Amino acid sequence: MSATPVAVIAGAGGGGSAAAVSLARAGYRIVLLDARSESAETAAETVRAAGGEAEAAGVDLLDPEAVAALRADLLARHGRVDVLVHLVGGWRGTSTLEPASVDAWNALHPPIVGTLAVLTTQFAEDVRSSPVGRVLMVTSTAAARPTAGNIAYASAKSAAEAWTAGVAHYLRDSEAAAVVIAVKALLTDAMIEADPSKEWPGYTHVSALGDAIAAVCTNAVENGSRVDLTTAP
Repeated sequence: MSATPVAVIAGAGGGGSAAAVSLARAGYRIVLLDARSESAETAAETVRAAGGEAEAAGVDLLDPEAVAALRADLLARHGRVDVLVHLVGGWRGTSTLEPASVDAWNALHPPIVGTLAVLTTQFAEDVRSSPVGRVLMVTSTAAARPTAGNIAYASAKSAAEAWTAGVAHYLRDSEAAAVVIAVKALLTDAMIEADPSKEWPGYTHVSALGDAIAAVCTNAVENGSRVDLTTAP
C-alpha cells in the first residue's frame, strides 16, 4: 500500500481544481474525476504545475459499474482511497413555483444527489478503514432558505446534505468523518476578471474553499459536523 494518502475529487471545475491544489500541497495524491475527461485533465495539470501528484479520469459518475471499475483500478495501483470530495453541482432556477420547477428538479437531482450516492456507496468502506478518512460535500446556504425560484436547487442540496448525514452515521465508531462545507456561492478569478467592478458579498473564493477542505482533511474534526464558510472574515 502506498504511504501517500489518496484524495478522490469529483468535479473538476473551479472548486474542484482549487481543492486539488490545496490537498496536493497538504501531501495527498490527487485523483480528479469528471464526466468530461478534458476538464479532469486540465485540473490535474494545474496540480502538477503546482508541484503535486495528480491523475485524471473521465467517468460517468451516475454509473455504479463504471465507478466500481475505477475504484478497483485505484486500489490495485495505490492500495487506498482516503478522502472523497464531492463538488459536482449545477444550477437551474425558475421565476416562481411552476411546472418548469419539476424540470429543474429532474435536471439537478442526478448531478447533485445521484453522483454523491454512487460515489459514497462505492468508496465509503475505503474511507471508513482509513486513519485519515474523510467524505466532504459542498452545499449552498440556499438549502436552508429555499425560495419559489430556487426550490429545485435548494431541495437537491438539502437532499445531498441528508445523504451526507447518513454517510456520517455509517462512519460512526471509526476514525473517519463526513463533513458538510457550506458556501453561499463560489467565486473564481475568471469571474472577477470578467466584472472587476462588481462586489461579491458572501461569496467564497475557490482558493478559500480549497484551503478549508485541506484543513478538514488534515486536522481533527467531528464526524457529521458542518463548516460554514459564509461566516469567515
